[in-house]
Amino acid sequence: MFRVITDGTQFREYVLLRDGQGVLLRMATPADLPIIHDMLSGVSRESLRMRFMGSMKQAPAKFVDGLCSEDPHDRACLLAVMGEGPEAKVVGFGNYVSLGARNTADVAFIVADEFQGRGISTLVLERLAGIAAGVGFVGFEADVLFENQQMTRVFRDSGFEARQVMDGGNYHVEFPVSGAAAVLERAELRERTATANSMARLLRPRVVAVVGASREQTSVGSRIFQHILENNFTGTVYPVNNQAVSVHGVRSYPNVGQLPEPPDLVVVAVPAEGVVPVAEEAVHAGAKGLIVVASGFAETGEEGAALQNRLVDVVRSNGARLVGPNCLGLLNTDPAISLNASLASAMPPVGRIGFFSHSAALGIVILQYAGERGLGFSTFVSAGNRADVSGTDVLEYWEEDPATDIAMLYLEAFGNPRRFGRVARRVSSRKPVLCVKGARSRAGVSAAGAHIGAAPVGDVEVDALFHQAGVIRVDTLEELFDAALLLAHQPLPGGDRVAILSNSGGVVTITADACDAYGLNVSKSGLIDLGPQAGAEDYRTAVQRALEDPRVDAVIAIFLCVGECDPELVARGIRRGVIGAEHATGVTKPVLLSMMGATGVVKFAFEGKGALADRKTEFPSYRFPEAAARALAHAVAYAAYRREPPGRLVWYEGTDPTRARAVIEAAMRDHPADAGPHSLTRQRASEILDCFGIAVAAGAPRRDEAPRIELRVRQHHVFGPVVVLGRPGQPAVVRITPLTDQDARGMLKTVGLPPDGEEVELLCRLSQLIEELPWLAELNA
Repeated sequence: MFRVITDGTQFREYVLLRDGQGVLLRMATPADLPIIHDMLSGVSRESLRMRFMGSMKQAPAKFVDGLCSEDPHDRACLLAVMGEGPEAKVVGFGNYVSLGARNTADVAFIVADEFQGRGISTLVLERLAGIAAGVGFVGFEADVLFENQQMTRVFRDSGFEARQVMDGGNYHVEFPVSGAAAVLERAELRERTATANSMARLLRPRVVAVVGASREQTSVGSRIFQHILENNFTGTVYPVNNQAVSVHGVRSYPNVGQLPEPPDLVVVAVPAEGVVPVAEEAVHAGAKGLIVVASGFAETGEEGAALQNRLVDVVRSNGARLVGPNCLGLLNTDPAISLNASLASAMPPVGRIGFFSHSAALGIVILQYAGERGLGFSTFVSAGNRADVSGTDVLEYWEEDPATDIAMLYLEAFGNPRRFGRVARRVSSRKPVLCVKGARSRAGVSAAGAHIGAAPVGDVEVDALFHQAGVIRVDTLEELFDAALLLAHQPLPGGDRVAILSNSGGVVTITADACDAYGLNVSKSGLIDLGPQAGAEDYRTAVQRALEDPRVDAVIAIFLCVGECDPELVARGIRRGVIGAEHATGVTKPVLLSMMGATGVVKFAFEGKGALADRKTEFPSYRFPEAAARALAHAVAYAAYRREPPGRLVWYEGTDPTRARAVIEAAMRDHPADAGPHSLTRQRASEILDCFGIAVAAGAPRRDEAPRIELRVRQHHVFGPVVVLGRPGQPAVVRITPLTDQDARGMLKTVGLPPDGEEVELLCRLSQLIEELPWLAELNA
């Protein structure tokens, strides 16, 4: 993902290639010359010809020696590295060299033959552009042989606004190094594909090995191995144990390297001190995914954190992914996979909900409770310390997973909240994303830090992030399942107008109060007291009449059993009313039941016809009607979000970020590096704002009747730049950058300003400034 990189000399980032393989990108240093020579000596003469635009047996020695400059103001080389220590090897690199006065640089790439076509050059280009922009370059230039179509596609598909001309039979390409919206959109698409492919290796393996599987029935490894067998995994599973010939009747192997075939997924069920050697053995044997269930890592303090960092380096440097450590494992209920690589004793019912949890033990309880409520899962991942795989990675997998319709998350911390926001915004435009965010209180933060090593984050910023991304935030696990029950089994409401019907006037009143408290709209005609003697036919008539009313968007039907009664008959009456209304109008509306004591779903063997052929026939039932009202309110808010036009990241032309960076660089030269944040003079601040088309009023502040608006930008230690907009004496609205045009309109509407005025452009230009100038720490206006 393109971004301006302020300190290129220290740059290191693990990235995913198109096929899900991981690779490390880092700046070259003089110590890397031997492995660069090794890489260049192994590429074909054709690859050398494409890179150097002429036939040669080997790369010129002078060229190689000049790669490892440590001054990105003049030149820089970014390596793609696999492996670590003595086994590290360069699989590709890109470099730029300054062309002098025009603040442009010549850029070129070369990739090892066996790694070509996997996206390395594009990823290196994005990061090199960010490093170059951070030291004042405005653009890149490149000369490409006419027949080098692979490199031509790299420039064309990058999203940078490349200008390409023929020059003596070759292409000459020029483009600015800036974060235009097209660059970000293309990068998101590449990231989405790479992440989904990397997660598929974990969730859809063909070969699984369990290290630590033993004959001891109660051991962690034995239980996970047994769960894989008992749930009829469709692939092959091997126990790895150097002390046993067989485990549960299956031949055992002394180490991963001696397995008859390379494993896709390795479950590491050994104590913490033995995890890293096993991980090294697994990745060298070809494993692309690891699950580490042991505790004793970052959640225990500095020593454990160092061990966890070592584990992550081993996994990532060899192109693999890691779930855990300190986790429950994962499940995939797809009958074509049927994998229970976890400590959960039973596979949950097959369903269309994906669930991700930071907590291991909580995950087991949730799986059991969900089954009792009538909810089924497609996949489940317990990430524990989320040292590598995060909730965002799993969410990105669910985005295109045809087996998942709803995403459920239990989170206690964010690794990269800006990336989470981008992904969640895309997913929620198609599928509901529900989340319980733990560690909200001071006590909760302490507890999260103790069991998964989570860092605290502000609740105001979390609310802003979820609001912008369309995430349905709930406060409790029960509320999470109440909302999921409705979204899994009923259509989204067309509005907030609800009809309430019951055989108790008191319950109608209680439910109306709850609906009003949750922001739902209940009219007098929508309050229906059927009387204590109401039977199935009374409910059928009332439900059908309410659903046929165009002024009603949803129905909550409540039944209290008085004397001799059969709730099943009443439920069937409600079902007939729903069928009648849908056949009469051709419109589906959500119906929620409260049978006053029963929870879960009420199922009927009804098959719709025509436009109703796909109508779900399960109705969510809640123990008390207040829970139904709360769940409906979440669905109404989410449906309203879905009806809004998608936000657009606006990137204005005619801006001059290069001049703005020069102003900042000049200011930083006048300011000691260790003196902390530096306040710009009004003149310099005005000049920077002018570079982005933001005018600064001259003279004294206005004293007319126009409302005074306060605008701030501040840096958050986890969320990055945050924009705060408000009026004196009123609560301010907070949003995470970058802002879309819809974010800007929503902010203005919240503080009582017209959502279509010139302030929309002001906020969007400010957002662009923030993205282009990562040195900005604070702004007040």
